Amino acid sequence: MEEYYLMWLSRVKGIGFQRYQILLEHFLSAHNIWNAKKKDFLDIEGIPKTVVNSIIASKNPEVLDMWIEELEEKEIQFYSYYHFRYPTLLKEIYDPPMGIYIRGELPEDEIDKVAVIGARKCSRYGATMSYEIAKDLGKTNVIVVSGMARGIDSMAHKGVLDGGGRTIAVLGSGVDICYPSENKELMEIIVNNGCVMSEFPPGTGVHPSNFPQRNRIISGLSKILVVIEAGKKSGTKNTVDLALENGREVFALPGNVTSWLSEGTNSLIKQGCRPITEGNDILLELNIAYGEEEKIKFSQKTAIKLSYEECEVFDLIPDKEPVLVQDICNQLDKSIQEVQYILSLLEIAELISKVPQAGYIRES
Repeated sequence: MEEYYLMWLSRVKGIGFQRYQILLEHFLSAHNIWNAKKKDFLDIEGIPKTVVNSIIASKNPEVLDMWIEELEEKEIQFYSYYHFRYPTLLKEIYDPPMGIYIRGELPEDEIDKVAVIGARKCSRYGATMSYEIAKDLGKTNVIVVSGMARGIDSMAHKGVLDGGGRTIAVLGSGVDICYPSENKELMEIIVNNGCVMSEFPPGTGVHPSNFPQRNRIISGLSKILVVIEAGKKSGTKNTVDLALENGREVFALPGNVTSWLSEGTNSLIKQGCRPITEGNDILLELNIAYGEEEKIKFSQKTAIKLSYEECEVFDLIPDKEPVLVQDICNQLDKSIQEVQYILSLLEIAELISKVPQAGYIRES
């Protein structure tokens, strides 16, 4: 029940993350805040009277019950900042959400997440590259994070799904609101192969001021941010700035120097961001891919003998029913990165193959 009181507290007008922490440090739980009287808030440094009045006025058991019923009816999960499922990387940013709403299944925290973002009005080149790069990431179990907007975002979601991977769509509305409306089918596919996420309560409509807040979550969730296409004054710059402030690596796709859609990405490269031309650039950065020399050496080696670690992984892959990467990690007590790297090598040798949304299986 504490999670529901934390949800209530996160919805109180005037409470941001700093005040959220001050109150919880003082009262020790959201339940205690719910039960507190107005006099109990006196002299708490950093909590003005207007916020105290908002807290007292918002204590309505019937409304709280209505919110809880809404979550159950719409199959929405709420994870507070203190919940064990709240993403670790997201906690590291300057102003993390007090809580997040989830439709679908939030992917495991330890699996690498890469944000792919860009222009809504993208070129065919940008759309194709967004799709192909995300598809490459999906093949290796990397989670692609984006905003489900038109253009680059939508193509990134479609690419990773077609690569057999999972994806997270971070919304600038409630997770029960589809924007743009033409992405309704895509949204449901994402829910079944990852999740949609928002810090805004269910029923919250789309508003321009919501998108900068959404963007900080996209960059905060991800180890790496990839910008596919962006104009010089694009809103994408806000997400890039947030990513850099939080110590994330930023990659940008080079584009035609005469195209306004590539002004932003080409400028980022000139400023020191790393260029990207294929998904393998990201996989190498994450240490779960192979270079050309490794590929040749491994192909030659498999004609003789696999290493002990490679045999360990290969022995756990059945020839009839696919096995998930996470199951292999659990059985071997190895990290996602270690297992992904070995699976990539076994795929090169054509000893195994990936079944979309199902896992890995031996080649017959």
